[in-house]
Amino acid sequence: MPDDDPSYTQTLKMLVDRSIFGIEETQSSPELPYLRWAEMEMDSTPVRIGQGAIRFMSLAGTHHPLITIEVRCKPREPEGSGFELIGHGSYRSASGEASLFNIDGPELDFKLTPDSEYELRVWRRGGDTASQRYAVLLGKVYPIEGIEEYLIQFIQQ
Repeated sequence: MPDDDPSYTQTLKMLVDRSIFGIEETQSSPELPYLRWAEMEMDSTPVRIGQGAIRFMSLAGTHHPLITIEVRCKPREPEGSGFELIGHGSYRSASGEASLFNIDGPELDFKLTPDSEYELRVWRRGGDTASQRYAVLLGKVYPIEGIEEYLIQFIQQ
């Protein structure tokens, strides 16, 4: 596999309720609370990275965005126009057993390398007009889809 290809990639359309979703690793110690991503500070910060958890803040309320998770060796910008980098930073995987969550629970399980460092890059498309488009569709269309698209990359260090 070429270095610029992801070692893992999965895309799904996921229900995002109350504008938040997250990634959390299997608890590696009993003192860490469940759903740590949902307990992170709620403000307009689009991506918060914590210990074994990442919280994402959408610009729309309850809707179904397209979310892609990639684990790769080298950074790469997403294909297609309109993506903006909304968050990046260092993420340490403890257990290597990660899940993409919504408020109702896990939606997608994926593996990282245990006890390893990743550069996290989060890209979003549609965020510039998401609030306005959501307001127009609210109460008229269900489910609301196509408001946002996310690409979440874990780049091995």
